[in-house]
Amino acid sequence: MNKILLSSAVTVLLLAGCSEDKKTTTQATAEVAKQEIVETKETVSNEVKETSSAVEEKVKEVSTSVIETTTQVTEKVAEEIKENSKDVIEPTKEVVEQKVEEVKKDVKDEVSSATQTVTEKVEETTDAVKEVISEAALEETPEIVVEGPNGEALYKTCASCHGQKAEKEALGKSQVIAGWDKERIVKAMNGYKDGSYGGVMKNIMKPQVENKTDAEIEALATFISNL
Repeated sequence: MNKILLSSAVTVLLLAGCSEDKKTTTQATAEVAKQEIVETKETVSNEVKETSSAVEEKVKEVSTSVIETTTQVTEKVAEEIKENSKDVIEPTKEVVEQKVEEVKKDVKDEVSSATQTVTEKVEETTDAVKEVISEAALEETPEIVVEGPNGEALYKTCASCHGQKAEKEALGKSQVIAGWDKERIVKAMNGYKDGSYGGVMKNIMKPQVENKTDAEIEALATFISNL
């Protein structure tokens, strides 16, 4: 570029020496210099653009390279982590499975032992019950005593009219039966029952005794005679 400027300057000087008009020479020199400046600016601008494009291209290449390298490194690290995790998980899984099998075996043994114990206890209890039943069967069956009618309980119905001690005249009309002997009381109640005995109390007493058995009449007579 300096050589071009120098050559231009020499040309201007030669032209200046040959010209008689100094002003014209100066103007021509200025025009040449101006043209050279314009060309220089264009040259520099083009070089700057080329350099800028080259830099941008290089940046793109570097960015692409960095991204590819980062991706490769990330994938490699992920793969290594996966492999290491697999190395850790597999032994852990084996240990857990082994422990589960041990627990299953222990539980099975305990259940089997408990079942055997329960079976033995049931057999012992069954044998004991059989022995008790056998002994009971050999013992003499106690005599069953059948008690007769309860005279005291039967008299509770009569007491509402005759009094707790048979001391009242029933409804103010009957005789006082306290002090009667058993035979007299039995005869009177049987008479009321078959309709052969009784005065004003006949119709009242008949429903009271007509459903009573001979045993119940005997029990009532015995109780009343002892009041």
